[in-house]
Amino acid sequence: MKPKFRPRHFFCLMIVICFQLSVYAGGPKATVKDSVVFNFKPGEQMWIVPEGIAVLHIEANGAQGGSDKGGKGGKVKSDLRVTPGTKLIIYVGSQPVSSEGGYNGGGKGCGKGYGGGGGTDIRIGGSGLEFRVLVAGGGGGAGYSGNGGSGGGLIGGEGQYPATDSNATHHIAKGGTQQAGGAGARAYFSASGKIGLGGDGLNSHGNCSNDAMSGGGGGYFGGGGSGAGGGGGGSSFTDKNNSNVVHEQGVVEGNGKLVIYWDKPKR
Repeated sequence: MKPKFRPRHFFCLMIVICFQLSVYAGGPKATVKDSVVFNFKPGEQMWIVPEGIAVLHIEANGAQGGSDKGGKGGKVKSDLRVTPGTKLIIYVGSQPVSSEGGYNGGGKGCGKGYGGGGGTDIRIGGSGLEFRVLVAGGGGGAGYSGNGGSGGGLIGGEGQYPATDSNATHHIAKGGTQQAGGAGARAYFSASGKIGLGGDGLNSHGNCSNDAMSGGGGGYFGGGGSGAGGGGGGSSFTDKNNSNVVHEQGVVEGNGKLVIYWDKPKR
C-alpha cells in the first residue's frame, strides 16, 4: 500500500533541518570556555594571552607543606584583566618530601622537620618577585611536635604546637602577611619569612638546634620557620588588575597548580 503524503509532518521536518543548517552555517553560538592547566615543574612556565581576550579567569593553588601533617596550601580565584599578546610568567609550587623547601619559596627544615610548601604565582612584565600580580600561598612544613600552618589568605596560618606545653608560644611560627614575612619561632631563634620566601627551620647561626625544625611556606610573604612545631603558612595576594577575588586558606593537598580559563570570542 502506497504511504500517504502528510504536509504537516513534512513542514515540521523542514523546520528542524533549516534550524540545524543555520547553526552549522554560522548562526548564533553560545560562548564556550577554553582552559590551560599548569602543573608543577621546576622553572618558569610561559603562556601568551590569545587575541580577542581581555579577561582571564584564574584558579591558583599553593602547595602543601612537607608531610601529610604539613599545612595545606591556599587557593585564589580571580578575574585578571589582560591585554592580548601579553606574556604570563608562571611559577607553580611543590610539596617537599623531606627537609628541603618546596619549589618557589618554601623554607628549609632540618633533621626530621619538613620544608615548607612553595607558592604559586603569575608574573607580568618580568620574572622578579616585584612583577607578581597574583600569588597563592604555600603551607608550612610539619615539625616533630606540630602540624604546619595553613597557606593562603591575606595572613597565613600559624604553625601548631601542643598547647599543654608551658613554652608553647615560643615554638609557634607566624604566617606571612601583606606587609612582612611571618616571625620565626622564638625557641631556637628560627628564621622569619621574607618577601616570596618562607623562613628556614634553622637557628640564627644556620644550625639545626633540635634536629626537627620545619620551614615556612612560600607566598607573597613567606611564613616563619619553626622551633619544634610546624612552620607558618605563606600569604596570598592579588594586585589591582584582579577583580571578583576569592581567597581560601588551607584547602590544597600536594603540589600546587594553576588553571587559566577564558571565554572564546563569539563569531
